[in-house]
Amino acid sequence: MRISEVTRRSGVPATTLRFYEDAGLLPVARTANGYRDYDEADLVRLDLIEASKELGLSLEQISEHLTVLRTRSCTDVREHLAPLLTQQIRRLNDKRARLERLSKRLDAAQADLAACPDSDDHCSSECVTQRRRPCP
Repeated sequence: MRISEVTRRSGVPATTLRFYEDAGLLPVARTANGYRDYDEADLVRLDLIEASKELGLSLEQISEHLTVLRTRSCTDVREHLAPLLTQQIRRLNDKRARLERLSKRLDAAQADLAACPDSDDHCSSECVTQRRRPCP
C-alpha cells in the first residue's frame, strides 16, 4: 500500500513515516518506480512504535526493542523491556512528585496574592513569589 493509505489507516502523518524510515525504525520496500510499498506487517510495526512512544521510550530504545522483538525469544523481550518500563515508572513518579510540589507552591502563591490588601502603594513581586512575606 502507498504512504497515503498508511497515513489514512494509522493516523500517523506521512512526514513521521518518512522520519521513522530515515531513522531505521520502519524500513520500507520500494516499488520499481521508487514508491514506498507498505504491507500489513508495517502497520503492525508502526503501531508498536507509536505504543512505545506513548510509554515514553526514546527512539533509540524503541529501535533496540524492535531488534530484540525480531531476533530473540519472548523471555529475552520481557527481560529487555522490563527495566525500560521500570525506569519510565521511576521517571514518572519523580515528575509526579515535582508537579505536586509545584501545585502546592502555586496554591500558596494564589492564597498569598488573594491576601494582599488593596493599596495604591507600589507592590513588589514578593507578594506572590516569596511566601510568608506580607504584602507591603
